[in-house]
Amino acid sequence: MIEVAHLFSDYLKGDVLDVGCDAKYLSSSVQGRYIGVDFAGVPDIAVNIETGLPFHDKTFDTVIAFDVLEHLDSPHFAFDEICRTSRSFVIVGLPNAYEWHFRLLFLLGKNLGGKYGLPLEPIHDRHKWLFSLREAVDFVKQRGNKNCFEVVDEIFAYYGYKRFFPKVVSAIGRIMTPSGASLFVYHYWAVLQRASKIR
Repeated sequence: MIEVAHLFSDYLKGDVLDVGCDAKYLSSSVQGRYIGVDFAGVPDIAVNIETGLPFHDKTFDTVIAFDVLEHLDSPHFAFDEICRTSRSFVIVGLPNAYEWHFRLLFLLGKNLGGKYGLPLEPIHDRHKWLFSLREAVDFVKQRGNKNCFEVVDEIFAYYGYKRFFPKVVSAIGRIMTPSGASLFVYHYWAVLQRASKIR
């Protein structure tokens, strides 16, 4: 999370809302007022985003939601709430379940990290949506536009594999991007800015 905070340090100023904050990993990186909300972990305010955020419109300079939307029954509503409460920036992070290593694990019938499948007991930290990189990008851009936000920065992340074969495959993928992006990018981050602030 330190690396992510470094990537987005320019936006972690003023009033910042961290949706799905878990243990508030970003709190020490914010230069200003930080509020973390979640229904688990150690949030400042316990909130189930699926019922809405308990804040007025445009309360925060930046609203962050890293690895949150794929866990929800209603990601569209949650995304709209995130945009509603931001006066300037929204930063969203989404996984790419179509990345080659994930596909290979699925093909071989291996465990996909415990966030998928059908465990014997219910767990709260599971993914409810399986989508490609293209779908994630389209969702963020189009849903952002619907909420008067425009994407101003995008980061496509690759695994830092250490073993030879995965390292070679990932290196080839970097060369092939963007045509092979859905196979090789494991995570997508987007910074959106309220359209009225851009002009």
